[in-house]
Amino acid sequence: MTELAPLTRLAGAFAAEASFDDLPDAAVETVRLGFTDVIAVLLAGIAEPVTEAVRRYAEAFGGKPEAPALLGQVRLPAEFAAMLNAVAAHAHDYDDYAYSNHPSAVLVPVILAAAALKPADGRRLATAYAVGYEIWGALMTREPDHLHTKGWHPTAVFGPVGAAAAAVHILGLEAGDATMAIALAASHAGGVMSNFGSMTKPYHAGRAAEAGLRACRLVAAGMTARVDALEADTGLMAALSPSGQVDRTSDPEFGRRWLITKAGLNIKKYPTVGASQRCIDAILELRQTTDIPLERIVSVRPRVSVKHAKVMPFDDPKRPAEAKFSLSFACAAALRFGQVTLAELRQDRLDDPQLRALMAKVAVDAVEDYDPDYPVATPWDVVRIDLDDGRTLETPKIRRASGHADNPLSVDGIWRKFQSCADDVGLPESDARRVFDWCQHIERQTDLSGLLVFS
Repeated sequence: MTELAPLTRLAGAFAAEASFDDLPDAAVETVRLGFTDVIAVLLAGIAEPVTEAVRRYAEAFGGKPEAPALLGQVRLPAEFAAMLNAVAAHAHDYDDYAYSNHPSAVLVPVILAAAALKPADGRRLATAYAVGYEIWGALMTREPDHLHTKGWHPTAVFGPVGAAAAAVHILGLEAGDATMAIALAASHAGGVMSNFGSMTKPYHAGRAAEAGLRACRLVAAGMTARVDALEADTGLMAALSPSGQVDRTSDPEFGRRWLITKAGLNIKKYPTVGASQRCIDAILELRQTTDIPLERIVSVRPRVSVKHAKVMPFDDPKRPAEAKFSLSFACAAALRFGQVTLAELRQDRLDDPQLRALMAKVAVDAVEDYDPDYPVATPWDVVRIDLDDGRTLETPKIRRASGHADNPLSVDGIWRKFQSCADDVGLPESDARRVFDWCQHIERQTDLSGLLVFS
């Protein structure tokens, strides 16, 4: 019988015992980026209907106001603060992603909520983020098959475990209790692809953050769990695996090889699903050099992988929540408006007759051609545009989208995104710059006060 690796125990020990001094400089850079980007998109998500719904729900429960949420707009029990912040951060699907998950939208909210329970300086916040990222990523990258294709949303099924690991570090649980918390969080896994394009998709992030913190607090109150809940034959990894090929035998290299320095974070330049980013880049780049007569377009043919096409199921989106997961919308909006911003994801823009006419001409070419270094994507995406005079315009072939870890945005580009999100909620530029600088120097901070612009 094959011996299983003690994943749960080793994850618990790593979460409890990691130190800021262990982090490579590149890891700290990624932590800064994650905090900066997620606070930006959290600002933009504050007024979204899903955020307002979760806020009403949380406030109706009452309870001890333990932690600030929405940068100080409200104080809630810590688990609800984590949930609300994560929902706001994921409301637009504009937050970063790595290894096909949305780590920052879960990790940062749970870290902030936990730090309201047990104050922590910036070095501890940064270490908690890195711990959560590493454990979450180590689990996800053991699975060779595509969880999305099976119907699982990885952020929802692995997010609770990553959140628990981050909260463990902030709250100071020792290794045994940390193992129990991570094991307990595994039983909070759940979230299906069929809810993409609805309010439930951002709730997946909220539930993951809330569950991770709840698991830690339950263990502190005496709750126990199996110490092999991740790796067991009936544990999380085996239960999720589409064809049972998941690696449950190799020992993890927590703290020896840092995934965060290799995978980094992919920052979205556009507020649509990550799978659409390269095609938007391609069309916008073509527009810079070529006149594209929209009225003469017969067809628009984006070439993407089958796996990426799977996460963009809406060919004819009727609502902004669906448009985020529509390659037809992404391509048509880039052609029609010459940009894809939060403004294009308003209902009036989605109802624009010319946009809808262009969407109807998009025919996705989904291919089984994968990049070994980016295994859910093709080696490059390209869009071909057929015109009624027989010509075919072809975009540049885009290997890595703007903002991808291999093609990062400049600090100025990150600030422009941050400022646009802050503008969306009416935050003055001086306050936006102060919060931006707090995130960009997180390891120097002594407390959370610099984030509470609405208190």
